[in-house]
Amino acid sequence: MNAPSPHSTAQSTPLLDLSVVIIAFNEEDQLPRCLKSLPPGVEVIVLDSMSTDRTTIIASEFGAQVYQRPFTNFAEQKNAALAYGTRKWVLAVDADEELSPELSAKLPELISNSEANAYRLDRRLVFMGRRMRFGKTKDKPLRLFLRGAGQYKGSIHEEYVPRAGKTFFLSNAVLWHYSYRDLNDYFARFNRYTSAIAEQHAAKGKKPSFLSHVLRPWFEFINRYIFRLGFLDGYPGYTYALISSLYTFVKYAKLFEARRGHKQ
Repeated sequence: MNAPSPHSTAQSTPLLDLSVVIIAFNEEDQLPRCLKSLPPGVEVIVLDSMSTDRTTIIASEFGAQVYQRPFTNFAEQKNAALAYGTRKWVLAVDADEELSPELSAKLPELISNSEANAYRLDRRLVFMGRRMRFGKTKDKPLRLFLRGAGQYKGSIHEEYVPRAGKTFFLSNAVLWHYSYRDLNDYFARFNRYTSAIAEQHAAKGKKPSFLSHVLRPWFEFINRYIFRLGFLDGYPGYTYALISSLYTFVKYAKLFEARRGHKQ
């Protein structure tokens, strides 16, 4: 007999007016951590991009509503997932993210006593097994919002854009981001994203300048490692600063290559 889901709608668990939407593809190793971190009583929706591993089985075992849609781009995928939500508030998380206990505990109060239409969350990177604190490893994505208050835009680095209303920042409650399984995973994504960005820039006629192509990668490393105190995160801090500067160089090198190819 299977154990009851931590997000089952048993009578003893009060329902929260919150839909949690997750897009996923082959996330069997990441998804359990994400689902375990959610508060009880939420509606969980997983939109899967035709996974070939146990992603959909795991989602179902946690009581999630599972749907499938071939992947087109991130904005379209997330907008499609939002359409399945039925509750007043929506929390959009990725399968490689984990709510801190503080964030999970704050959600019921936020959605019942909020003057805002949307909240930006304090998201921090976990890299090489370390919860990073410095080196531009934090951001503030808009993830908690009223259903129907906006939509995602952007094919690569998608962002939720609300149509109106107040947006607040929720501090002292972290959303942890396990973005890369290891360095192999980092560089696989590195290659895909730098190629996609270069192609996008080339289609818009953007040119790699001396500042962006030659000087900016060096500034990126110095900024992350020295000015943004990345050295305080030890070896992971050094590694992340270095490969982030390489990311900046490679996307413009690929743009340079793409423009040369167009001229031949």
